[in-house]
Amino acid sequence: MFKSFGFYFILVLSINPASLVMASPIAELTKVGSAKLEVFFFDIYFSTLYSKNGKYNEDERPLALQIKYLRAINSDDLLERTEQEWQKLGYASENVQSWLQTLDSIWPNIKKHDVLTLRVKPNGHSEFFFNDAPIGVIEDENFGPSFLAIWLDENCSYPKLRKQLIGG
Repeated sequence: MFKSFGFYFILVLSINPASLVMASPIAELTKVGSAKLEVFFFDIYFSTLYSKNGKYNEDERPLALQIKYLRAINSDDLLERTEQEWQKLGYASENVQSWLQTLDSIWPNIKKHDVLTLRVKPNGHSEFFFNDAPIGVIEDENFGPSFLAIWLDENCSYPKLRKQLIGG
């Protein structure tokens, strides 16, 4: 038994710690723009949009939206607000309910200074990261553009924020 323990101990010591470091969800992407959301003098979050070339084109991938929260927010509140925004933008109820159910299984409660990132990959799959650690993938190719529309659609709730994010 001791010999097998020694083998595993040496195996663990031989792993290069640098190989265990995860790549950042915004690695190899360039900042397009950033903006802070304030509601009634309350700081909510600081958001940054990234693309391959530093320019926003809604049809190009990869694209990432990173949100650093400036206050604690319960995941149920995030889901509720997301649903409200999709309804405002006119998304079909069946899509919204399916996406919300998936998000409910992915999103954690947010503490001040937590970072939530969505990266839409070239294949259309959307990957969420929480403080740079992967937390879930949504393979529905319609999800990523629909989620990003909350911030980037011309009819979004915060047009000034949109303008700053897309580099206006």
